[in-house]
Amino acid sequence: MTGAPRRHLLGAFAAMLFVGASWGANLPVTKVMLGHYDLVPMAALRTAVATLSLALLLAAVEGRYALRIDLGLRRFLSLGLMMGSFFACYALGIYYSNPITAAAVQVAGPLVSAATVRAVTGARFDPGFGMAMLLTVLGGLILSASSLFGSQVTFGGGEIIVLLSNVLWTLYSLRAQEWFDRASQLHRTYVASLSATGWLTLAGVALVIAGWSRSPFGVSDAWVWTQFLVVAVLASGMGGYFWNVGASRLGVAIASLWVNLVPFFAVLWAIAYGFMPNGYQIVGGLVALSGVVYMQWRKLQAASPALR
Repeated sequence: MTGAPRRHLLGAFAAMLFVGASWGANLPVTKVMLGHYDLVPMAALRTAVATLSLALLLAAVEGRYALRIDLGLRRFLSLGLMMGSFFACYALGIYYSNPITAAAVQVAGPLVSAATVRAVTGARFDPGFGMAMLLTVLGGLILSASSLFGSQVTFGGGEIIVLLSNVLWTLYSLRAQEWFDRASQLHRTYVASLSATGWLTLAGVALVIAGWSRSPFGVSDAWVWTQFLVVAVLASGMGGYFWNVGASRLGVAIASLWVNLVPFFAVLWAIAYGFMPNGYQIVGGLVALSGVVYMQWRKLQAASPALR
C-alpha cells in the first residue's frame, strides 16, 4: 500500500475515535444539562456555540473567504433542517429515556443507518460489513448487560426517538457529501451548523416568547456553563466535523458502526466522575471496538493487494 491511501484510512480511524470519545461525553452531559435548560433553547444555543467555534477554525485554516456560503438556498435550508431536527430529536429522546434501555436500544443505530443508506442510495454493503455489525451489536449488548441484569428496567418511550434520530443524521450525512463540490469537510460542517443554528434559534425564540420554554441565559451556575460550552465545542462542533471526515472516507454505513463505541467512551468519561467500570462494560467495549477495527482492517486490505 502506498503512503497516501494508508494515511487516508488511518486518518479516518483517528477521526472516528474522536467522534466516539466526544459523543460519549455528550450523552451523559446532555442528560445533566436537560435538568437546567429547556430542550430547544438549549439545542439552539449549543449549536450556535459549535458554529462559532467552527467558523473561527475555518477562518484560521482556510481563510475568511471560506466562510462564504456557495450552497443554493434550498439545499442550505434543507441541510440545516436535517441537522437541527436531529439535535432536537436526540435531546428529546434522551430526556424521556431510561439511561439503561437507551444504551441497549442504541446498539441498533448502525442497522437503522445502514438500512437508510440502502433505501436512499441502493448501495450494497461492503465486504465484512455483516461480521463488523455482529461484533458491534454484540459488544453493545454486553455493555448494557451489567445494568439489564439484576435491576428493574423501565421504558420511557424516548428510546425509540433516539433510535429513529439515526435516520435524520444519516440523511444529513449523505447530503453533506453529495451537495458540495470540492468543499472541505470543515466547510461542510460549518455550513450545516450555521443553517441548523438558524432553524433552532427561530424555534427556541418562538417557544420562549410564547412562554413554553425558559431562556437558557437564566442559568447562573458556572460549572454547568463550563460543561455546556465544552461539550458544545467538542461534540456538536468538532465531533460533527470529524464525523464528516470519517463518513467521506469510509462511507456513511461503515462510519455508523462507530456509533457503538459511544457507550464505551461514555463509561470512560464516567470514571472521571468517580464511577469505575465493571467486567461487562470493559468486555463489551472491547468487543464493540473489535467490530470497527475489523471493518477498518478489511478496508485497508481491500485497498492494498500487498496486504492480502
